[in-house]
Amino acid sequence: MDVRLSGKNKEIQVIIITTQCFAPKIGGIESLMTGMAEAMAKRGVEVLVLADGKTHETDHKQKYKIKRFTGWKPLRRLAKAKYLEKICSSKNVKAIYADSWKSIEYLKKYKKKILVLAHGTEIPKQYWTIMLDLLRFKKNRIINSYKGVHKILANSSYTKDLMQASLKIDTKLIRIIHPGIDVYDDFITEEDKKNVSNIIGNNSPIITTLARVEKRKGHIFILNSLIEIKKKFPKVLYLIAGKGPYLEHIKQITKNMNLEKNVVFLGWITEPEKSLILKKSDLFVMTPTTVGESVEGFGMAYIDASFHGIASVGSDSGGVNDAILDNQTGIICEAGNQKMITEKILLLLENKKLRESMGAEGKLRANENYAWDRKVIEYLDASK
Repeated sequence: MDVRLSGKNKEIQVIIITTQCFAPKIGGIESLMTGMAEAMAKRGVEVLVLADGKTHETDHKQKYKIKRFTGWKPLRRLAKAKYLEKICSSKNVKAIYADSWKSIEYLKKYKKKILVLAHGTEIPKQYWTIMLDLLRFKKNRIINSYKGVHKILANSSYTKDLMQASLKIDTKLIRIIHPGIDVYDDFITEEDKKNVSNIIGNNSPIITTLARVEKRKGHIFILNSLIEIKKKFPKVLYLIAGKGPYLEHIKQITKNMNLEKNVVFLGWITEPEKSLILKKSDLFVMTPTTVGESVEGFGMAYIDASFHGIASVGSDSGGVNDAILDNQTGIICEAGNQKMITEKILLLLENKKLRESMGAEGKLRANENYAWDRKVIEYLDASK
């Protein structure tokens, strides 16, 4: 079914967002692409979103149009590319924003209008592995997808540098734009407050990680730190929000370490719940490492924490150095350095004044640089 855009001719300019990741699905890219569509629509831009997944009951309530694509992934991507070319030939399309190179791989025309987002997780690294031929094939697919696009929008300095080193992309084609973010305080219900209060109880301090539960996110380092932290803070509580392939393994480790009274697994949480949990937290900790081709491209969860005035402890992996200002909005540890991670978490838990000072600095930075009403201007300007 075609989506009817307003306007009877080509005079009205349309911005198209083509993405595999979009609400109501939960995740970093989903939040980014959904926030972009909402922010552009709020500025009076006519927006059409081409998204994967079945039509959702809330789609028609948005200030922008959504067309969904289902089916086997390769055929779905081909269908989306053909539909996009059809729209471009019949409408006055100002720009096309794609969530990654995968969303434009099958597009043959109109690439001069495309701005494609790049994340460190999807760029092959330059090292020898037994999978070299497979990596080379993927690398060529990426390079060919980028050919002829208007701009590549890297989410961090790390991603930009990686693209130049691994793919030999011209630096003039790449622009760094950190993702935008929204806070959902207005949607917190009394039931949300009651649920979070029941989870926390009278425990203190509260440490939180918001992330997909996979090996590279570094949950294991926080669990190991809890052994030392418990000696000074017997009622410390570690909240783990998210799901993923490493979840059952982490649960088993928690049990083996006798930390079940100090760790709560929240699963996927809503945006209002996330906001409320961060408000109740004393410290946000996520200490990722690089695992194979998987790396932290930026780390929007640190900015989430900053928006709520919460200091962070992170690691020097991928693009984290862009998300945390070391010793200003949090502390960056050496990736994989268990001793350092434990020491820095304890430092901030024991020093409330330092912790709150970093939180306040982070909140100021987040509001000035990452709120969608400001961030959307950067995305729109990139199309010029």
